[in-house]
Amino acid sequence: MRPAPSTPTSGTQSSGGTTTVDDSGDMIPRPTATDFRRLVSGTQENIIHVMDITPAAFERFKKVLRDRAHVLLDCERFLYEQNPDAWAAYLDWARGELAPTMSRYVDAWPVELYVEHYLSKRTYYKRHDFRKKMRFKYPPKPVRIKTPPSEHDASLPAPTGPPPPYEDHDFEYPGAIARRDDKVVENFLQTVNPDLGHLVSAFEELGINNEADLIVVRLWPPAVRKDFFERELVGKMSALQIQALNVRLGEL
Repeated sequence: MRPAPSTPTSGTQSSGGTTTVDDSGDMIPRPTATDFRRLVSGTQENIIHVMDITPAAFERFKKVLRDRAHVLLDCERFLYEQNPDAWAAYLDWARGELAPTMSRYVDAWPVELYVEHYLSKRTYYKRHDFRKKMRFKYPPKPVRIKTPPSEHDASLPAPTGPPPPYEDHDFEYPGAIARRDDKVVENFLQTVNPDLGHLVSAFEELGINNEADLIVVRLWPPAVRKDFFERELVGKMSALQIQALNVRLGEL
């Protein structure tokens, strides 16, 4: 657990007769990469705790960041999708605007943490809601084809009645997984290089239990898939495994 900031108690005497206090030890360091990802995908209460501020102070902090984000950033996109120049300008503004508050934190890391948290939640839910509305507005329709006649049927006299109805055929998406047993997800994970078969239970916890679920995930844009697995499987998959999984899904 990170200790609470302490008040400096010692200093060094300079040649000019003034006392210079070394307060670098009082600054709150940036969380590790793993903890940072957990905080991005977690709740605001976790961010308040790691920043070591009151809920009221955090509300003021996030309001300042949100209001400016809607001016300088595209709040319909994840942080990694932002224009680099716009993000750099936003960081410069935030460090100046919130200088008294950010003086407690190494490299003003709470700015990046909260903005990524805000954009991730907002963008994910907006895109998810859009896909849900589109599925409701344009439900999938069954594909029908007329079965071609066989050579034997072609030699028969033409029927005098109405033509036979079209026969319904079920089609799979191109490249869809052919096997339809209880281990279809596990079998798919074992085809990833490196082998991810040991993660089948983690995928089941995410609701990915069968071929249809895999197809739904495959239809997502690669960036959305990557963000989803980084957020939901943080600590369970390495960056290499997530990239390999994303590539394999794109090959289906």
